[in-house]
Amino acid sequence: MNDLSNVNEESILIFEYFTASGINEPTIISEACEIIKSLAIELKDFDTYVLVAKAFENIFEDICNEYGFKIKTIIIDDGSETPLENWLEKNANIFSKSMFIAAEDNMNLYNLTKILENNNVKFYGSDSYAVKLASDKYKTFDYFDGRLKQPQTFNILINPKTYWKRAIQIFFDKINGEYGDESDDAIPILQKPKDIPVLDNSDKDLIKDKHLIAKPRYGVDCDGLKLIKSKVDIDELEDLYEPGSRFIVQEFIEGIVASVSLISDGKTAIPISLNKQVVEIGDDGGRYVGGEILFEHPLKEKAFKLAKLACEYVPGIKGFVGVDIIINEDENEVYLIEINSRFTTSYVGLTKIANFNIAKTTIDLLDEKISSEEVINKISYNGKISFLKDDNGILEIKKEDL
Repeated sequence: MNDLSNVNEESILIFEYFTASGINEPTIISEACEIIKSLAIELKDFDTYVLVAKAFENIFEDICNEYGFKIKTIIIDDGSETPLENWLEKNANIFSKSMFIAAEDNMNLYNLTKILENNNVKFYGSDSYAVKLASDKYKTFDYFDGRLKQPQTFNILINPKTYWKRAIQIFFDKINGEYGDESDDAIPILQKPKDIPVLDNSDKDLIKDKHLIAKPRYGVDCDGLKLIKSKVDIDELEDLYEPGSRFIVQEFIEGIVASVSLISDGKTAIPISLNKQVVEIGDDGGRYVGGEILFEHPLKEKAFKLAKLACEYVPGIKGFVGVDIIINEDENEVYLIEINSRFTTSYVGLTKIANFNIAKTTIDLLDEKISSEEVINKISYNGKISFLKDDNGILEIKKEDL
């Protein structure tokens, strides 16, 4: 169906980046399909139009049969390299409202948000300014530096004319108490190259007690992760990142990898769940394995407070948002890792146990039909969810009744 003659001011355009672009990435497509299906189910009582690539035109058959409703699909089949973007540039202005799912890699989330903004489409998600900030891991760190608890982070440029490896080595030695005056928090990583001393590499193969972790500045999930346990690992960064590329290096915080899901109206952010994440980090990088939704922990309220402040500090953070954190039980601390200014995989699980419609609640909040207090009063659940990804990237979801 590509008949848009009945589109009106109440119609909502929804889409998910991979299924609308026709990209069948095995490790991602299972999550992508689950998220857009969950959104379509929650918005089935709205006048909703869903953008999908021809390769995915039948992905809604199972839920239509199960829930007994029809989905208005718009099939994109123009054969270009950027079919979704092309369609939106030409047709987005037909709609007044939109809600979509995309990730930050390659600035997809930002670029799609800008297209909608330029076409005066009301987007039930974060503004482009907030998306751009959250998409850049170093800018996010710099923005919150001195405001919220974060791992120390540095921006690294791979350039043969600079001493970038030596700078990382100094940072590595510093956190292990082997460089400089321990009473001085300053790390001379940003000094001019001539001021950085030659280091003793006699311990090059030694695995240190405290580690670093390298990540792409722009990336999602566990793409491009490298755990630095010895100085040998620093040399191997050249195999992971291309010359001229930028990445971040930060202190690796031991603890529970978790996230907080929130709904925000751009001013007030409302935490709705704490979620545990299971991430495997090995010599060949990182992999998101699964997680647990409605994770209970003694530091839950502290995690909620940190995530809420992080969202409220950034102008334009709106809609469904995920904040990644580390819960360090030894320090009784919660560290901010990054903000995902978008729908995350947790949304899929939450829709299966929530006693309220998350997408509708988000729309009503941003349309000022309900207040933040009314949203808080809506929040309740009837179970817990566990996620597990198999070796093929297929997402398995299990529900446990409360």
